[in-house]
Amino acid sequence: MKHSFARPLIITSTLLVSALLVSLPVSAQWPFYIIPGTPLLPDDTVNMEAPPPRTSDGKIDFTGTWNVIRYHQSGEQGRPVGEPATPPPGVAPYATFWDQGFGFENGLPYQLWAREERARRMANNGIENPDSYCLPLGHMQFHTHGQPRDIVQGEDRLAIIYEASAGVRQIFMDGRPLPDDDALEWWYGYSVGHWEGDTLVVETTNFRGNGWLDFNGSPTTEQLRTVERFNRPTFGKLEIDILIDDPGAYTEPFSLRVEQSLMPGDNLIEWVCENEQSTQYFN
Repeated sequence: MKHSFARPLIITSTLLVSALLVSLPVSAQWPFYIIPGTPLLPDDTVNMEAPPPRTSDGKIDFTGTWNVIRYHQSGEQGRPVGEPATPPPGVAPYATFWDQGFGFENGLPYQLWAREERARRMANNGIENPDSYCLPLGHMQFHTHGQPRDIVQGEDRLAIIYEASAGVRQIFMDGRPLPDDDALEWWYGYSVGHWEGDTLVVETTNFRGNGWLDFNGSPTTEQLRTVERFNRPTFGKLEIDILIDDPGAYTEPFSLRVEQSLMPGDNLIEWVCENEQSTQYFN
């Protein structure tokens, strides 16, 4: 059994795939604490529209606890109801946890084998999803997951700590190059970042093959390369534009948009898998 108390929880079973909302009383959550220096409105609520914070060297500081914004067709925030909202002009389709091709007129540009593999995975109710075996999720599932994530930013690296699956991802910002093709492959790939003005640009390669781009099983291969552009336009909002380039599974690159909202005063809750079966994944 997997536990992440007081957060939306997604469980994948070998018999049934279901989305559950699990919550405990407020008393079971971590204490609410507003960090000193947080911009406040006259009524002492957090000013989410204030300018974003900056580090001592003037860079945008992405540090904080964030959760994905889900839009209705009306553009309102909330849990998804029907189709995702249409993004503003010039913005890529919004990413969704279940199907990254939802916002594309003809779905994702799958190669024939990738389309067939996705259909096979869906027909099997997602029993091969790494989440079923308490293995790491892919970047896009993490980006769109209903459980929050912490970003911890240092001078030479940025870490993303996901409540879901207790995932930890490192982004190196010390000027190192990406590894060559002979280097070890990683579940989360190998990520290096650089600044373009106020935008943090992160390129990731060296992924393991046989990945899952979304819950429905859109496949990825070891040829996957992603480019993420992180922006924090206001104190309370994070925008991530992601380019997916995987010539092993798709006929052309495509882009998606993820938007997240700051959860000031909140913290992650521990996630523990009590049904760890990773050895079965490799049999």
